[in-house]
Amino acid sequence: MNGKVIICGAGPVGLVTALRLARAGVSVCVLEKRETINVASKASTFHPPTLDILDRLGLLEPVRGRTRVVRAAQYRTVAGPFARFPFEMLADLTEHPYRVHVEQAEIARAALDALERLPHVRLLFGADVLSVESADGAACVRFWHDGREHALEADFVLVANGAGSALREQMGIGFDGKVYPGEVLRVITRAPMADFIPGLDGVTYLFDGNRSISLLEMHDCWRVILRPSDAALDETRRDRAWVEAVLRDVLPAAIAAPPVDGWDLYRASRRIASRYAVGRAVLIGDAAHVTNTRGGMNMNCGMHDGCVIANAVLRALESGDVAPVLAAAERRHRVGSTLLAERTDRSVGDLSHWAERVRAIAADPREARAFLVETSMLDMIDREDIDAI
Repeated sequence: MNGKVIICGAGPVGLVTALRLARAGVSVCVLEKRETINVASKASTFHPPTLDILDRLGLLEPVRGRTRVVRAAQYRTVAGPFARFPFEMLADLTEHPYRVHVEQAEIARAALDALERLPHVRLLFGADVLSVESADGAACVRFWHDGREHALEADFVLVANGAGSALREQMGIGFDGKVYPGEVLRVITRAPMADFIPGLDGVTYLFDGNRSISLLEMHDCWRVILRPSDAALDETRRDRAWVEAVLRDVLPAAIAAPPVDGWDLYRASRRIASRYAVGRAVLIGDAAHVTNTRGGMNMNCGMHDGCVIANAVLRALESGDVAPVLAAAERRHRVGSTLLAERTDRSVGDLSHWAERVRAIAADPREARAFLVETSMLDMIDREDIDAI
């Protein structure tokens, strides 16, 4: 296929999108400001429709030995489990009726390896993109690389360079929103969590009053994700002893607090770009939306963005009409500003009645399936876009 696409940003969303286009025969140039891909530990949950996309692109097999397959989501209180949702209820809607826990950097590495084997792909690291301009028939990117400024033209430019994207601002696109109160604490323990809380599933949500703690089983560790109380955050000391004290406070169901092997604190925001496209330049991933990190939905939604926009680019290149890309960008904007934002907001608000609501949903098979469809993000991307790969 004749056509050229520039992708700004070599995160997992940018690289997976580049692979989708390159495997369809499009010439792709990926520009990344860093000297290598970012290997920092970030999102790690991949939902069924995202797994369908990754598998069709050949990205699951290379990471299989470093994944944890999760067959059900469990909800519990201090007294024990009160609801369980087996993902096999979705078997008629997806090729992967389960979640996979794996570091997003592993997917990025697999995508990079696949791209490096394709002759019509150019990967430029240390390339700082300065501007993107879109005209009727082409888009132009200016960037700094090897000590001088360069310019490249392409049929389309996909901007995937993160929430702090200066290109988004340069394109005149707003990014309004809010910062969620407090901080999120993520604790890593390499001890088997079942030794401390028997009967856990690979993804378990523990409710204790008006707070919810996420427990995620990885290939070689567990992640415990929570929001410390305001009183705990007022502490000036943020050392291991402080983390252990927070764990003891939030895991009353545990026989004992698990050992702490690592932790980090971060703030979460909710921001949605005012629009996703300006002419032939389109935002995808974190450049388009950031939300609460619960369930890794923001990262998964970014991969859906890339799939949908890439499919639209292929149609546009075939027809010579930019309309499919603009329509797809509007569709993804609706998904981000309604489904994604509203769903992730729900897990930050008042949770005092949420456990009872989940209990009632689990008791009704029809409601339980609808709940799983939502929490698995199957309604955030059309099946046709996945089948087009």
